[in-house]
Amino acid sequence: MPTLPDSALAVAADELLTTCSPPPLVNHCRRTYLFGTALLESRHRPYDAEALYVAAMLHDLGLTELWGDEVTPFEQRGALVAEITMLERGASPRFAGLVRDAIALHLELDTAKDPRPEVAGVHLGAAVDVLGLRLDQLPKDLVADVLDGLPRLGLKDLLTTVLRHEAEAKPTSRIAGHVAQLDFVRLVAAAPFDG
Repeated sequence: MPTLPDSALAVAADELLTTCSPPPLVNHCRRTYLFGTALLESRHRPYDAEALYVAAMLHDLGLTELWGDEVTPFEQRGALVAEITMLERGASPRFAGLVRDAIALHLELDTAKDPRPEVAGVHLGAAVDVLGLRLDQLPKDLVADVLDGLPRLGLKDLLTTVLRHEAEAKPTSRIAGHVAQLDFVRLVAAAPFDG
């Protein structure tokens, strides 16, 4: 399995993730990074590994009990928390803004086309891990190694529960639109993964 960034900002993001997220969400965020980087590399798109890692680690903060709320869409809430946290840890405004954008836009259907590879990478990696999109574009041995090292631990059950709640509590949110128009919860449950 590829190595993960270990800069001070990457470690801070990982600590924030692990202190407030259940294990299935922790592993999902790490797989998001690994699948996103693999897809970017297959497209020969250079990227800032640190920024992509931090954004991937923090992209679902808004789904956690600590950082979620009953008003703000989870991706917007998580983006704000991540941006503030990175600025407090000494990141440049450009870096913190890139992390914010990658998180805030990861549910948008056209984000894979974003010219910023870090933004596209979070979307691509999450779509592989949640829905199985573009799974066929990844080497089978990489997927097996990632799933072996970072097991799913019941991610489907967790996501179907929290995303259904998110859509019901915030009917004008992006995820509510996905649930209503794309049957998103069913797509999550039907993803080609166990758990």
